[in-house]
Amino acid sequence: MAEPILEVRGLKTWYHPDEGVVRAVDGASFELFEGRTLGIVGESGCGKSVTARSILRIVERPGRIEGGSILLRRREPDGSERLVDLVRLPARGREMRRIRGGEIGLVFQEPMTSLSAYHTIGNQMVEAIRLHGRFSKAEARARAIELLRMVGVPHPEARIDAYSFELSGGLRQRVMIALALAAEPRILLADEPTTALDVTTQAQILDLLRRLQAERGLAVLLITHDMGVIAEMADEVVVMYLGRAVERGPVDAIFHEPAHPYTRALLRSIPSVLARPRERLATIAGSIPHPYGRPKGCPFHPRCESARPGLCDRAVPAETRLGPRHVVACFLHAEAAESEP
Repeated sequence: MAEPILEVRGLKTWYHPDEGVVRAVDGASFELFEGRTLGIVGESGCGKSVTARSILRIVERPGRIEGGSILLRRREPDGSERLVDLVRLPARGREMRRIRGGEIGLVFQEPMTSLSAYHTIGNQMVEAIRLHGRFSKAEARARAIELLRMVGVPHPEARIDAYSFELSGGLRQRVMIALALAAEPRILLADEPTTALDVTTQAQILDLLRRLQAERGLAVLLITHDMGVIAEMADEVVVMYLGRAVERGPVDAIFHEPAHPYTRALLRSIPSVLARPRERLATIAGSIPHPYGRPKGCPFHPRCESARPGLCDRAVPAETRLGPRHVVACFLHAEAAESEP
């Protein structure tokens, strides 16, 4: 396999409010490859969105990156490639501003709060296009209309002068995708891009993302809590719990040979069309702990049916390799690997 376009190693992003320390991301590691989709899945509060914000260096105060690296393989004008650690770049520096939007585009969960209600769609797109390229206003407007047409916005010549509140949720999300692609980035971060949409519109947006990826060779980092979306879209999967990547691997391995108890619990909680009427849905025992009540040892052990007293509640399991790209952080598999000849 080719070199990853983005590699996150041991990322730690912590928040420091007056009440204490919140370890939102606490040692996450994964790789993203050109032309492929990496899905990050987990319950709300597991650090998925903070991971995306860390990559773009837009973590709000009092949060900051405490450790790890975010290695981006940048393509130089002469065709060569250069490895850059985004953690070492000033968050508000010129190079980081060029990377945001230029190298990495971001699609937020709720476009209504991401798009300005005071400016037309066209004004916002023209500004983004001119920020990352040398275009006149007329050229940037023509480019904006082209982008709107590309993402399936009907009558883009008229829609470009509309305000965000005049568009439906699906059209606003298409506009957000057009904005994210304005500077032709190589990586697209999609943070819950279909959560606020109805089922039909969700399917349309996912089809659009697949088409754009095939046409442009985009590397897509897809953040969601929906395992069905992961199964449909992802090539590889990272399962996050309390800021840690507890399992990662190819989508087939994750769905057919899940290794971590949390991964198996997520899969069991997916509603089935084969369920009997009034049959109780499967749920994950317990709930995500309070940020200031983080458990010692394995973060999942208070909810885990396979937890071992004296071990899981005292130590954090290291990663165990189960296959070429299948890794799990669980004592059950660590002990099995040690017992093999």
